[in-house]
Amino acid sequence: MGRLDGKVAVLTGAGSGIARATAQMFTREGAKVVVAEINKSLGADTADRAGKNAIFVQTDVTDDASVKNAMAVAADAFGRIDILHNCAGGSVIEDKIITDVDLEVWDRTIPLDLKGPMLCCRHGVPHLQAVGGGSIINMSSVVALRGNHPAHIYAAAKGGIIAFTQSLSGAYSKDGIRANAICPGLVLTDRVRSRIEGPNNARSDSAAYGTFQEYPFGVGKPEDIANIVLFLASDESRMVNGAIIPAEGGISAY
Repeated sequence: MGRLDGKVAVLTGAGSGIARATAQMFTREGAKVVVAEINKSLGADTADRAGKNAIFVQTDVTDDASVKNAMAVAADAFGRIDILHNCAGGSVIEDKIITDVDLEVWDRTIPLDLKGPMLCCRHGVPHLQAVGGGSIINMSSVVALRGNHPAHIYAAAKGGIIAFTQSLSGAYSKDGIRANAICPGLVLTDRVRSRIEGPNNARSDSAAYGTFQEYPFGVGKPEDIANIVLFLASDESRMVNGAIIPAEGGISAY
């Protein structure tokens, strides 16, 4: 018997990284999974890897109509939605301290990292209410816990996710809906590896990698975070609501 038997999950950004690992973990634990991903080839590949209980829906999380459609497709395909994992997002190497950063970075980062989860909850929460509750798992970051130099815009977006998650947890607990956020540190997804190890790696990326390596548990794998998502999605975490969970090897604690 799986830990997510009978549950239906929508995962954004699941074409790669943490959400891809989560999609495969969820189906192994009995869930039906909707891979909501903007990249058609990556999203279809994740759904294929996750197996017969996964479908792909091309989704732009910054577009209201696209998100609304993804939730409707999920409910039509599987009859319900129990879990929202808002993982689409990320930083860009052009992010800098606030006096130097180009405003285009703000216009690109905030819609993806903050508006995206808002739209997914806006259109996903009514489906969770309809089945008597569920779990929302948002992705914040260690930079929201201790600040970030020099990526000020990304830090602002992920700090917003914390406030948004806590607001959700209070507003919808009466409906049986829990909302929690995870704050990963450095996770070696393919995108992060390419930025650290590639020929055009930024000096700040390499410096950050070195900083995280100083901590015994400082550098993680996508599966490390997916395990936490699985716990928060399952009934095992029914007493966990409004929690902000660091998953960064302790770097924000000392």
